[in-house]
Amino acid sequence: MTSVAPGQPDESLTVTAPAPQVEAGQMVERADEPAPYIARPYRALERELERAVRDRVEVNLRVTAAVTAMHDGGGTWADIARILGTAPQTAHKKYSKPRPPRTTGPD
Repeated sequence: MTSVAPGQPDESLTVTAPAPQVEAGQMVERADEPAPYIARPYRALERELERAVRDRVEVNLRVTAAVTAMHDGGGTWADIARILGTAPQTAHKKYSKPRPPRTTGPD
């Protein structure tokens, strides 16, 4: 097992494409385009990330609905915060319903 210093790339995971042999009149692959054997796994990872983001949105909606239901049912922000693993003030700030703006009396 090798160790890598924090912030340093792990060279054992680096994939490099072989240098292309160029002859007169031959097209050269641009450096910013992925090699063909890298492109397919990259697309799969991209799809996986898109699925994870959709799942995260769904989970956030479920958590918000559950917090609202618990608070509307009489749960305190301290109870909700304990379940969420956060401070009561943080839970209140993130999940409380916005209040209508205050109106001032006639001057």
